[in-house]
Amino acid sequence: MHLGSTAHRELTRSVKLAREISGLTFGVYIGELAQCRDSAIARHAELAAAESAVLIAVDPDARTIDIVTGKEAHIFLDDRSCDFATLAFASCATAGDIVGGVREALIVLAEHARAPKVHHLDETF
Repeated sequence: MHLGSTAHRELTRSVKLAREISGLTFGVYIGELAQCRDSAIARHAELAAAESAVLIAVDPDARTIDIVTGKEAHIFLDDRSCDFATLAFASCATAGDIVGGVREALIVLAEHARAPKVHHLDETF
């Protein structure tokens, strides 16, 4: 699938924002995933610092999404968080907005991976 320059810029901004929010590295792949999840896992392994990276892989023709987390990233993003991101993606993708779905999935993942604020015991709330 070829993305237009506007869609590419939007995804690039979303990936940067997700990194700023969570501290994790994110990647996005939109295209054919011939072996489904195995293809997504192989794409994830190609990412720099794959252990701390998250890949959102979408095959628009097969209408599938796979979220692959590296070993370190999985500490912050469990399967349930990835399920929420998949649902966020599906709500947009059902309406034909793949890029919007990926954007929403990135934000959900970043928010779930965000480190909680630490409050000192002597602070008043």
